[in-house]
Amino acid sequence: MIEAPTKWWRRWSLVVPAAVLVLAVTVQGMHILREVPGARGPHLAQAVPATTGGWTSREVPLGPNEFLSSEAEKVLNYDEVLNREYSRGGESFGVYVAYWGAGKMPTRLVASHTPDRCWTENGWRCLDMKFKQPVTFGGVALQPAEWRLFEPPLGGSPVYVFYWHLVEGRTYDYGGRFNNVPSVRLWWKDAVQQAVLGSREQYFIRLTSTEPLENLWSDPGFAGVLRGLEQLGLAVPHSTPVSH
Repeated sequence: MIEAPTKWWRRWSLVVPAAVLVLAVTVQGMHILREVPGARGPHLAQAVPATTGGWTSREVPLGPNEFLSSEAEKVLNYDEVLNREYSRGGESFGVYVAYWGAGKMPTRLVASHTPDRCWTENGWRCLDMKFKQPVTFGGVALQPAEWRLFEPPLGGSPVYVFYWHLVEGRTYDYGGRFNNVPSVRLWWKDAVQQAVLGSREQYFIRLTSTEPLENLWSDPGFAGVLRGLEQLGLAVPHSTPVSH
């Protein structure tokens, strides 16, 4: 009896990715393309100014208490993090930057900790979303951003969000979808790439505000923060984006 094409495809769609992953791990084990762990020294605080254009800032813990902050650090396993709230009068905006040096964290794991997933799992509700939004600042094209509008779990003003995930200075492509559930296809591709190339240098950058972030674009103090983020790779490089 000839096997039905559908059954044949289902079987090989599982076998082929697994075989490729095993081969990639074998290659890395033979020291042909092994990653070299390494990270920059502390640099986030130097790049992003703490006071700028009349705005003052305070460092914000990752969790509401010491235990949860410690747990967040274990899960994210970053080399360096900056989580800061800037305020001026009744205005405020937040800046979060996490950094992983090469060899530190698999791309697929960093990609699974976006507001789309982590915030919704903690009771936030996404009211609106836009994907791969082009951003220009001061005549400089920035990497395309993921744009979201979230409602806090206990009410209050909605929060506008821009976020970027940079892998070796290039935008990670999440696709045109809400990423509360990771893509199986991207998970497999990231796993193979890690086995062959190793875990690459990564930044996760997030801007938040209770007013549209676009309204702050012309503010000199906010501009100072954006210029600092440009130093971390937020400006568009000459190479093409990471694609999947």
